[in-house]
Amino acid sequence: MLKRLRASHPILYCILAIALFWAVMSQGGQLLVLLLTWAGPAVAAPFVQENFLLQAAGDLLGFAAALVLLWRTGQLWVFTKRGCGFWDGLLVGMTPFVMVCLGLAVNVGAPVLPEDAVLKAPWRIAVFFVTMFLIGLTEESMFRGVVGQTLLLHFGPSRTGVWKACLLSGALFGALHLTNLVSSAPLGVLIQCCMAGGLGVLYGAIYFRTGNLWVVIALHALQDTAALVSTGLYDGVASTSEVVSSYDPSMLVGLLFYLVPALFLLRRSRLPLVAAYWGLEDAQD
Repeated sequence: MLKRLRASHPILYCILAIALFWAVMSQGGQLLVLLLTWAGPAVAAPFVQENFLLQAAGDLLGFAAALVLLWRTGQLWVFTKRGCGFWDGLLVGMTPFVMVCLGLAVNVGAPVLPEDAVLKAPWRIAVFFVTMFLIGLTEESMFRGVVGQTLLLHFGPSRTGVWKACLLSGALFGALHLTNLVSSAPLGVLIQCCMAGGLGVLYGAIYFRTGNLWVVIALHALQDTAALVSTGLYDGVASTSEVVSSYDPSMLVGLLFYLVPALFLLRRSRLPLVAAYWGLEDAQD
């Protein structure tokens, strides 16, 4: 049934897949909280101490949902597809990689921390880094592995088709962040949605150009690590929801750092590479 839906109504399939993904993560997270409450303080203590542990559990559920969708539609090959190769793919994605390095240099090399900030225990720091990897793995498996390649195969490798797939997958990725309205200020969340949408467009461009899902998984994980490293390493600093609430409209200028590289990656002279990596040469204009 999923194969038929994906083939006949790919956009509807993508929207329903994202709805399932969100439901599994949100409802699964609530169920886990209930189970921890029932299990007692001894079992719940690590999750109370480290919020990223609960987030990691939710991301594992989301990854399971993405895996089921890929399995039932015969698309598990996205994890083994080599494309241009991992290291060459990182070169293609050099812009976000440089931004990651700059972010880490600022946040680790000269972090602005409150006086009462305290370094977390080693196991909690390890949980943070594992969670950042799981976020990249889960969200890229869903939004590039399930959604992005479905839209690319639907719209085709023409310039218009590639950009439709890229923009729509990015918009859906940004829209998912509306769920943060339950914990953060509306203006901050709307700005986050715009920024995430732009980043989704860039990740889509990199994925289409490289044909390698692990490239965007790695870049996504590194970028989240760079953005949240202070929260992951220290107690007494702003939480993720507080950081989102602090976003202001001036940050929207940063969209240029996502959209300009995407335009460069998907320039007309490089579109044959997209067709070649995805086996769509016969479908080109």
